[in-house]
Amino acid sequence: MPIIDKVAWDFAGEEDIAYRFPNLSLKYGSQVIVKENQWAVFFRDGKAYDIFGPGRHTITSKNVPLLTGALKVLGIIGDIFECSVIFISNSQFRGNFGGTAYSAPSGDIKYQAELGFYGYLLYKVEDPKLFVVEFFGNRGATDTQDIENYIRGFINERIIDQFGNFDIFTVVKSMDITTDKVALKISDEAARIGLKVVDCIFEGVKIPEEARRFASELGAQAMTMQYMKETASELKGSAGGGAAAAGVGAGLGLTMPYIMAQQMQQAQAGKPQEVVICQKCSAKNTAGMKFCGNCGTNLLPTPKVACSECKAENPTTNKFCGNCGKTLLKATADTEITCPKCKTENPTGTKFCGNCGEKLSK
Repeated sequence: MPIIDKVAWDFAGEEDIAYRFPNLSLKYGSQVIVKENQWAVFFRDGKAYDIFGPGRHTITSKNVPLLTGALKVLGIIGDIFECSVIFISNSQFRGNFGGTAYSAPSGDIKYQAELGFYGYLLYKVEDPKLFVVEFFGNRGATDTQDIENYIRGFINERIIDQFGNFDIFTVVKSMDITTDKVALKISDEAARIGLKVVDCIFEGVKIPEEARRFASELGAQAMTMQYMKETASELKGSAGGGAAAAGVGAGLGLTMPYIMAQQMQQAQAGKPQEVVICQKCSAKNTAGMKFCGNCGTNLLPTPKVACSECKAENPTTNKFCGNCGKTLLKATADTEITCPKCKTENPTGTKFCGNCGEKLSK
C-alpha cells in the first residue's frame, strides 16, 4: 500500500457531514490539511484518537500522542503506520423528520390516539471524537448518507417514545408545551452521540377529530359508553357468553373497571348513574353499597351532630364544634352507641357495628 504524503478533504460539499479515508499508510512527516470548518480525527481499530483542528499539520509523535501510544502497545514501532483519518464538518445541518406516534393510554378505556408529526432539526457536531466513535466505530458509517439515515431514525424514535408519555388530554390542551418537552429530550439524547441540537421545529402535529372529541370530558364519557355498549352487544346471546364476558373482563381489567359495566347497565335501563366515591382510595362504587369494593372502607355517611350553641352540624367524631368551639361531648354521647367489641362509636339506631359487624345492644 503506497505511503500517503498528504491527506485533505478538499472535495467536501455544503451538505456533507463527514468523510472517512480508510486504511491509509501514513508516516511521521505526512501532512494533514484541515479546512476552517473541519476537524480531522485519527481512527484505528474502532477507536478515535487524536484530533486536528483547522490548519496544515505535519504528523509527529508529539501531535498524535494517543495514536502513537496505541501503536507502541501493539508493537508497531517505526515511522510508518496504518490508520483511518475521518474528517468532520462543524457546519450546521438540517434534518427532516416525520412519522406517526401514539399517545399514552387515557381515560377509563385507556384510549390511545394515533398522532401524525413532521418537522425539522437544526444540528451540528459538537464533540468530534464522541461523534466518530458512535457513528464510525459503533455503527459502521462510511459517509454522509449513512449518518443522515441514522440521525433521521434517531429523531423519529425519540419523538415516538416521548409522545407515549403524554395522554391525549395533555396533547390537545397543551400542544406547545408538549412539543417543547419532546424537543428538550431529543436535545439531551443527541448530546450523548456528539451532536448539538440548535433548534427542533415541529411544523405540524395531526390529531384525529375523534381524539379531539375524546379530550373533552363529555366526549370521553360518550366514547366510553359507546365502547361498553358495543362490547355488551357482541357478547350478548353468544355461546359461552359468560366465559366470553369473563375473558373480556380479564383483558380489560386494568383499563375498564367493573363499575363501568354496572353504570352501562343502569344507563341502558334508564336509571341514573349514581356512584359513591370512596374517601380512602377514590374508587367508584355503585350507590347503596355499604363498603368499598376496592379497599373495604365503610361508605356510610359520617354521622352528624348539631351543636347546641350555634346549631352547626359536625361529625360525631369531633369533640368541639368546628364553627363556634363549644364542646360536643354531651351531644355526641347521647347520639352514639359504643361497640362492645372494637369500641367504635356508631349512630343511635344502628343494629350492627359499621367497623367490625358486631351486634349492638339497644
